[in-house]
Amino acid sequence: MRLAAIPQNFRESIALAAGLVPTPLMDTLVALLLAKTVIAATAVGIFDALETEPLTAGEIAERCGSDRKATEKLVCALFACKYLKYRGNRFTLAPVSRRWLLRKAFRSLHSAILHRSLDLRFMNFEEYVRHGKSQEFHAALSPEEWRIYHQGQADHAAQIIDEVIERIPLPCHAMDLLDLGGGHGLYSIAFCRRYRNLHARVVDLATTIGELETKGASESARSRVQFEVGDIRTVPLQSNSTDVILLANVAHHFDDPTNRSLMQRVAMALRPGGIVIVIEAIRPSSLEQTGQLEGLLDLYFGAASGVGLWTIEEIQEWSRNAGLAVSPPKALRRMPTCRIQVARKEESGRRRSAGAKC
Repeated sequence: MRLAAIPQNFRESIALAAGLVPTPLMDTLVALLLAKTVIAATAVGIFDALETEPLTAGEIAERCGSDRKATEKLVCALFACKYLKYRGNRFTLAPVSRRWLLRKAFRSLHSAILHRSLDLRFMNFEEYVRHGKSQEFHAALSPEEWRIYHQGQADHAAQIIDEVIERIPLPCHAMDLLDLGGGHGLYSIAFCRRYRNLHARVVDLATTIGELETKGASESARSRVQFEVGDIRTVPLQSNSTDVILLANVAHHFDDPTNRSLMQRVAMALRPGGIVIVIEAIRPSSLEQTGQLEGLLDLYFGAASGVGLWTIEEIQEWSRNAGLAVSPPKALRRMPTCRIQVARKEESGRRRSAGAKC
């Protein structure tokens, strides 16, 4: 899937096919204006204000506590971009907004949209390309920005959690899960909800325990998740101490030596028969196979953290080099750019496929 200029009539189709449409303006000016419009509407609360009934622009401004004239311009822009509908001088939510942008919507992207305001801060691609200087994303976040970051990451995770839990069965004997870099805790709470004897430890530079409340976790599952602030690159990991280790969306922040070292420590910490689960956006092994999103994400993470996306072959090689048995990767239906890679620490005297069912 990619963003592109879409003709709205036959004349525009001919102009686009003939190369007469200035598509770079669409890719820059229009895309930036649209992104900021949706971010602003989400932050101000436009979509939530319209959850229950149609409203005039003035009524929306009153509910949001915003400037009336400016709010009218914003909602008109949202109507033009098909995020709102308009009838009889009142605005209502378009289906896309009701499904994805309400706080209470199932699999809401409300927090993920607010997360984009953080992303914009770190898109200094000019400085990165000229001098190779990254922004050190995580080191620059304030406590409030960490909250926004984790809530946005939680929205991303919520899109695929059910699929991850269903397609990656844990070892029969699993009692302990170590979630490295999973500060919002949603993966851990979901695994603990599925496996009643499982306990999880979440380690990240900052954690947002409140996310467990907002995602409907049971009291039993919450009580089995422990949060700890620490740097996963250096946090002590005891030998043979855990059955499952999760590395979700962390490898793209680390260079090759760091990822190799981390995987060596992961292998050491796993008990025999234990598994490591890596969830990552993947860069195709050849340039010809690279799609729009993979190319843009690779550039973004380079500017934000100094590294970027890895190929599935590179992730597998880190695991094999650490002595782990690698299973075939699995694609995610809801996020096609991502892969799940499972590797297992062999049990002495017998071999079983990684993540095998009991």
